Amino acid sequence: MKAIKSKTIVIILGAAILSLPGCTGSDDYYNDASLSRETAYNQWKGRKERNDKAQPIISGQLSLQDCIKLTLVNNKTLQRVAQDREIARGQEMGSYSAMLPTVGISAGYVRQDKVQSIGPFTLGDVDNYSMKLRVDQPIFAGGAIIAKMNAARLFRLMTDQTVRATTQDVLYAAEHAYYDVMLNKHLLEISNDAVRSSQVHLDNVKQKREQGVASDFDVLRAEVELSNFQADLLKNKNAIDIARTNLLKVMGVSQDSDIVIIDEFVYESSDMKREEAVQVAFKNRPDLFSREFGIKYAKETLNISKSRYLPVVGAYYEMGRTKPDPHNPMLIDWGNIWSAGGAVTLPLFDGFGREGDVIAQKARLKQAQIDLIDSEETAIFEITKAILSIEDAAEFVDSQKLNLTRAKEGLRLAEVGYKEGTNTQVEMIDAQSALTQAKVNYYQSIYTHNVAKLDLQKAMGTLAVPVKD
Repeated sequence: MKAIKSKTIVIILGAAILSLPGCTGSDDYYNDASLSRETAYNQWKGRKERNDKAQPIISGQLSLQDCIKLTLVNNKTLQRVAQDREIARGQEMGSYSAMLPTVGISAGYVRQDKVQSIGPFTLGDVDNYSMKLRVDQPIFAGGAIIAKMNAARLFRLMTDQTVRATTQDVLYAAEHAYYDVMLNKHLLEISNDAVRSSQVHLDNVKQKREQGVASDFDVLRAEVELSNFQADLLKNKNAIDIARTNLLKVMGVSQDSDIVIIDEFVYESSDMKREEAVQVAFKNRPDLFSREFGIKYAKETLNISKSRYLPVVGAYYEMGRTKPDPHNPMLIDWGNIWSAGGAVTLPLFDGFGREGDVIAQKARLKQAQIDLIDSEETAIFEITKAILSIEDAAEFVDSQKLNLTRAKEGLRLAEVGYKEGTNTQVEMIDAQSALTQAKVNYYQSIYTHNVAKLDLQKAMGTLAVPVKD
């Protein structure tokens, strides 16, 4: 009984605590979270509607060149990264302040409790006013002034290369997406052709069954083959829709756009040699230029740290008006005052702050030098990989071109033999499947070759025009 009473007391106390003001139950938390999610959805919907209105809607034929132009104008990633250049330009402009004078205006008021007097004469006034203009001009800061300006200029150059690298990535994505649509367009056409041919074959088998020269099994086999090709057709329809959606996204245009891809795959052999490609890459890749500027930037920041060991020299000039007149304390009127001077500050000890900063900047400089070597090795690897892919793709194209010719001839012979009764239906279906697969492999090989050449362009850094100062 005591245990039951204890549990009852605990339950009553728990209920009382939950009923206290300020206590929130689980349902309240859940309702708050649900309301927050609903608000977030409405905000997303509003943003989506605004973005949809801002995106251009295009229609009609679309060439690869048109795709590139639209991407450069409408891609959101490029629009965002372009603002980085403005940020860098602002920082460079701000760095000039280190060598320019600063001008300040001040005003003051002082009330004294009492004023000294000599006999009947009063020295000064209870109310004292002042207005001053001061100009401070830095003269020497241990080399930090020039180093800061150089660092800001180098940061802008690095930003330019970042913009160019992003532009190259976006153009690569756009061209790759265009190739994806082209490939899936051909695969869809192949599936349509296969479905039509299978339907014709099924109709012929049914006629032969009516004539007693084909069995139910033959009809069933033809129906299965048709169903398989129809499944491929549905899969390819879905694939081209996804590829087209991705292309519209990369171009930065509305998903409501209605485009027709007009370019065709063109197989053009590439004779680019590895040494030549590496030379082009070392002269064009934005990441290599960025690493070069990064080393110079690290050197300038090191110079800024070392400048803390050297004296800082500055000069100033100050002019103003005060009341009472500073030249005649007994004259309660405004008077002019000016002063000028210079200062030399030599830091002797700052608690090892300078030493630690120099050590850190030297390490960052070493990191920048290592990053350059790593980027060069990455460029060589990407070029080598792309050239090998081009060579393999070229062999793939040649083999599939020959295989396609053989498959067409094989189907023709199978059709003739089937009509003459020397070939079975299974051989006929196998020949049709072989031709369909040969067409797929052929277009896949050209697609692979084009993408490999695109990879080489990106590896050489030639997809985006270099940005010069």
